[in-house]
Amino acid sequence: MAGIDSLKERLLNDAKLKASAIENEALSKAKSILDEATNKAERIVEEFKEKAEREGKEKKERIISKAKMECRDMILKAKQEMIDNIFKLVVDKINNMDLESYRSLFKTLILNSVETGDEEIVLSQKDKDKFNQSFLYEINRELIAKGKAGNLKLSSETLNLNSGFILRRNGLEINCTIESLIRNLRDELEVELAKLLF
Repeated sequence: MAGIDSLKERLLNDAKLKASAIENEALSKAKSILDEATNKAERIVEEFKEKAEREGKEKKERIISKAKMECRDMILKAKQEMIDNIFKLVVDKINNMDLESYRSLFKTLILNSVETGDEEIVLSQKDKDKFNQSFLYEINRELIAKGKAGNLKLSSETLNLNSGFILRRNGLEINCTIESLIRNLRDELEVELAKLLF
């Protein structure tokens, strides 16, 4: 679990750094979207107010309520789009890491995901050349030091993955793709990002 916590902290830190770097742009876009939504909502409210005055108080309240809900929905949609973009940027940042950082991330993920040390690592075609036997030897040494088997193997098979890997053992697979890990952590990270951005 320390690895997941480490990954969560690393992803949070990456997200905070990215959020800081894009904060002005994001806030500017958000302000523009919110201003546009507010103006549109005000126009809609005004149009509905005029119509409601003609048709009666009960209908007026219902129409104004609908306009406010539409405005709220537009604002929520804009916020959600910003958060979606941050998660996409985190995945892009990981996919564009320099080789040393990328290997370091994989090493941490592997060490924290391995259960016995007898698993097989299945990589994507694009990652196949980035990880060699010396990389695997180093990980196996650390697994042995932790009391695990230290018999990890790189599969000759590759999968159609963007980034990350699959661990296999006895017909079972552990999905360690970056997209899967972020998807699993998204609920928790989304709350933190929302606090940072709004």
